[in-house]
Amino acid sequence: MEIIYQKSVKGAKVKFIIGLAIVVSFFNISMLKEHQLLNYQIALVIFVTTSGFIFDYLVLTKLFKLFELEKTQFSSIDCSINSALRKILKWPLLFKILKVELLTLYYAFFAKFEKKETTNETTTFSYSKLSNAKDMFWIVAIAQLPTLPFIHAIIENKNEPMLAWVVTLLTLWSVICYLAQVQAIRFRPIELDNKLLKYRSGLSWKSDIPLKKIIKARKITYKDKVDGFAYFLSPLGSEKNIIIEFDTSIKFFGPLCFSKSRKKAAISLDKPEQFLNQLSLRGIEIA
Repeated sequence: MEIIYQKSVKGAKVKFIIGLAIVVSFFNISMLKEHQLLNYQIALVIFVTTSGFIFDYLVLTKLFKLFELEKTQFSSIDCSINSALRKILKWPLLFKILKVELLTLYYAFFAKFEKKETTNETTTFSYSKLSNAKDMFWIVAIAQLPTLPFIHAIIENKNEPMLAWVVTLLTLWSVICYLAQVQAIRFRPIELDNKLLKYRSGLSWKSDIPLKKIIKARKITYKDKVDGFAYFLSPLGSEKNIIIEFDTSIKFFGPLCFSKSRKKAAISLDKPEQFLNQLSLRGIEIA
């Protein structure tokens, strides 16, 4: 199994670099074709680009070697890749700035080769089945990718190659983010210990909630009118089945430094009864 895993990761790294090379090559052709460049300038662009791809591959190889070492120290894939990224980037500020983007790339292209982590429904709780993440990914991909080449060509033919590439790259990144979300949901469960409820929604939203802040929790009923003004709702498209109430507003942190403060949250869990039972054992009122 380990040999198969190593071959799969190696193949994924090569495909990732080749895919990146193709995108960068098309970008260079698009941006340079309108200008008369000397041969040495074109050669310089090719040299710098090729050097960048070699460097990227070497960094990826080093990152995955560190990742394998970290997996012996940590019990979760998420903690292992975070630790490996921290050691690769070295500077805390650089890690903080690039963390989300690098985690997005890892979960989008490489996490699928990891063994699926299991949740024990005592300290870790799954929400992958009710998240509908795969459905959301296919909706985004089908809505955006088929028409993207035509949109790019139309904009570029109007002598706006830079604008065309901005639109294309932003669209591709949005699809990659949703793909990463599908895998992150497998490896970032909701966690519960004797002090904190660590809420996670893939790579999108998170909050470490002190248990003493929780007033009560219960299952959602048909009488509940759950909306985004009174409740924290996440993720989009998920089937919410648990309501948690807090004594003060709790801040939930999202992508791009967004945050929401709410006194109630409606979340989705695959096995809500076990979650409520564990809260009860920790002294939380269950309505």
